[in-house]
Amino acid sequence: MTKLTSTIIASALLSTAMWAMPAFAADPGSANAGNGESMRDLGTGDYQPGRAKPIAPPKLTEDEASRAAPLTDEATAVKSYGIVGRSADGKDIKIDAGDTLKDLVIKELNAPANAPNADKTGLTGGDEAGRQVFGADDREQIKNTKTYPFTAIGYLEGKAKSGYGSCSATLIGPRTVLTAAHCLYSNEDKAWLDDVIFVPALNGNTADDAPFGAFSYESVYILQGFIDNYQGYYGSVIPWDLGIVTLKQDVGTNLGWLGYANYENLGDFTANIIGYPGDKPMGTMWKATCEVHAENIGVEYFQYDCDTYPGSSGSSVYAYDNGAKQRVVTGVNVAESPNANTAVRLNAANIEWINGLYK
Repeated sequence: MTKLTSTIIASALLSTAMWAMPAFAADPGSANAGNGESMRDLGTGDYQPGRAKPIAPPKLTEDEASRAAPLTDEATAVKSYGIVGRSADGKDIKIDAGDTLKDLVIKELNAPANAPNADKTGLTGGDEAGRQVFGADDREQIKNTKTYPFTAIGYLEGKAKSGYGSCSATLIGPRTVLTAAHCLYSNEDKAWLDDVIFVPALNGNTADDAPFGAFSYESVYILQGFIDNYQGYYGSVIPWDLGIVTLKQDVGTNLGWLGYANYENLGDFTANIIGYPGDKPMGTMWKATCEVHAENIGVEYFQYDCDTYPGSSGSSVYAYDNGAKQRVVTGVNVAESPNANTAVRLNAANIEWINGLYK
């Protein structure tokens, strides 16, 4: 595997010293293998196999790349990094960006543009329900999901107006689950998904194939920009397609979680994407691996040819950092097309936003 740069900046206030913390410390950004104890008896979610359809990434049209110009107004950019959310009991949540996050947003806004070339990004064309497998299908099924890091990866389900939909998601803290915003909120319906559950290490299409049970959510959160900046097409909100689910129970202490970080000089690296693609047997976990090249990495997102499919939305894109000896999430898989797949990059501002919700 290509080694990532060893400099990790989890936020403006966190240093690489976080990697030296005790094994079970709940520090934002640090990985944890868990204690290996079962969570089966504590499951509270109402999981009914087969009722959900994989959520497809919103459709991308041919001219979206040219129309989705980056924000240039500082006030709008800062507002886009506010927190909007909804609790399981139906209460709306809204929190403005803090001073540290504001500074990071403005810094990134004024950074030299280095977005991937539109002709190579895969942000144009493509059927939202199309197969996103490049060349031979080299995805591998994870058959033993009850070992770390697979215990930290799970199936995410929620109820939309049209019925139940499924995505993929990753534990990044004791109660914190990382996914895509479009797995939690529909811009077309202008509504949150309800009855969100997280099923870690799911490995089949029956309730018995959920080895640790299913877990209900306490609240869900997305970036305010995912709602405010929507212009009727998905390309207008790709940079803000991040979501956080806070679970009611501390699942991660037992099952573990992955680390996450901003690599300031993110270059070539080997990406791993694990989730629940809808073209495979229902409820089975699959891994895709591919190379991400520096020329396809921008400030807000990056592209790759890892094989994905509807249902893979929300999967973490992670690499193994040889220096830190940890699996580190660098992005979230959000968009698909016949040319390339896209992840929102965990840049410094996104890391700070996530840290503000970490539990």
